[in-house]
Amino acid sequence: MRRLCMWFTNKPASHLAGWVIAALVLTPAAQAAPSGASAPVAERDPVTLSVVAVNPSAEKVQVIPVRIDLPQEIKPADVLETGELSLEYDEDRAGYFVYKESVALQPKETRVFEVRVRDVWYVPQPQMDSLNYQTNLLLGKLKESEYFPTAKELADSISKRLGEIQATQDNETLSRKSRIGAYRYHLQTIEQVKEDIARMEKLLTFIGGPPIPEMMEESPLKSDAPSTTTTWLVIFLIIVFIGLLGGQFFFTWNRRGRLTKDVPVLRPAGSAGSSPRQGPSRPA
Repeated sequence: MRRLCMWFTNKPASHLAGWVIAALVLTPAAQAAPSGASAPVAERDPVTLSVVAVNPSAEKVQVIPVRIDLPQEIKPADVLETGELSLEYDEDRAGYFVYKESVALQPKETRVFEVRVRDVWYVPQPQMDSLNYQTNLLLGKLKESEYFPTAKELADSISKRLGEIQATQDNETLSRKSRIGAYRYHLQTIEQVKEDIARMEKLLTFIGGPPIPEMMEESPLKSDAPSTTTTWLVIFLIIVFIGLLGGQFFFTWNRRGRLTKDVPVLRPAGSAGSSPRQGPSRPA
């Protein structure tokens, strides 16, 4: 007789030219984040998934397989510890699991197998802040327009849903299964919030210009936009590279021209510049 019980627990052109090309590629990436960018968000405490293997027999040793199916959000990079178990991929369920083919259990023996994974079941705070910021920015731009009542209704709805997400994520009394289910529901809510923000942007286009460039300019969360210093540095490096390339071509053709000039020219007999041939003289 075999019995497995499973539950979730929560525990805390030249070398120089080549160098210039490399600088052109690497410099923007190194300067992408502005100096005022917020610090990386600390990860939440890891989650421990457990399975209990029990041998109810009082006399016989039993050899059984042990398996823990990981939630679909978990990827190999999120798995921190597997203990005696090995990480595998299940094509049928399109997800990962940890597994040990043979576990010998002595009579009445109980063993607990655990795998520690990152807590990925929450909407990151920077994303929540960004959605709130965009909503308030659009609402402010629509304040003096005839579309303000509609925009205010959308903004209030967005604020309410984001607040509910925040409250659920901060609720430490929820079980792990409940939190995973809530997270999957929150992802759908976030998509609906983005659609409502897009509606507010559409309202803004009715009274003026496109909102996206203005929001990119004003938003403090524009971490992907290169700074002015980076832009001018890239332009300068491009000019230097073109100058080096042009100088290399100039010196190469100049040297080739001098070599061609120093080569002696051989002319065949009878060609222009040679002595004329004397024909037979006529008798007087």
